[in-house]
Amino acid sequence: MTRELPKHLAEANLTYVSHSQLEKPACLRIFEYLYLKDERRDIPVGVPATAGGAAHDAIQSVICDGIDIDDAIATACKRIQEHQPISELDDLKRIQYIEDVENITRNGVEELSELGGLVFTAEERISLQHPKLAQEIMGYVDLTGEEILVELKTKWNPLGQPLKDGSRNFRKVKLPTRPDASHIRQVSIYWAATGKMPYLVYVTTEGAVTFSHENCDLLTVESLSHHFNQILHNAVVWENLLTISTDPQVLKYWCQPNWEDFRWRFMPDDYLQQAKELFKI
Repeated sequence: MTRELPKHLAEANLTYVSHSQLEKPACLRIFEYLYLKDERRDIPVGVPATAGGAAHDAIQSVICDGIDIDDAIATACKRIQEHQPISELDDLKRIQYIEDVENITRNGVEELSELGGLVFTAEERISLQHPKLAQEIMGYVDLTGEEILVELKTKWNPLGQPLKDGSRNFRKVKLPTRPDASHIRQVSIYWAATGKMPYLVYVTTEGAVTFSHENCDLLTVESLSHHFNQILHNAVVWENLLTISTDPQVLKYWCQPNWEDFRWRFMPDDYLQQAKELFKI
């Protein structure tokens, strides 16, 4: 039996949590979801996020909708081309990723095709109502099949260090030998909500690799249960914190800001200054 959503959470539109929210430190959640609220959507993102979304959509459109792969790549290229750079380095990446998205799309489609011609649905919404929570845990699965689900992770070539003449080249990113722990927590939510075993597919310009319970101990039922418990505990703590208040001026005294978290590095200066002002004693 699920808990009834408290009125103050409903009024603050805090009806659900997601993996992406729960992976952020509580201080960042307080700033984005309680202080900025809807304005958080105005925070500009770098081209890796745009390129990742473009590649995901391209791969999904080929696998799920039968779109011609060249047409899918052209659409992805156009989307990256139209990205508004947030810095000079971001623009260098934009130019490179317009070229790189073709290989990433082709590698992703080829890797998924090796799963045996399964029929998938793209971006299926999952919902989990846990008896320990009043808030819903929700998410969108990249590809959902009859018995399995697939989460795609594109990895883009990073800029190398400046050369003597000031120019910069791109380094070839390596395919992982094991999935990222955060990604295991993400698919553990999908597994808990659907009962379907998750596959994690990592794609680069050089190739792709698939992890599943058949070749990776991190994706066994035992491991998924352990990682789901981690993310569930995080959600329970967050909901308990919100029972104190949904006012960021109150909650800032219940949470020490972690300025070392890497996510703050991508926050525009004006928003970062607002955050530091918020948490000032």
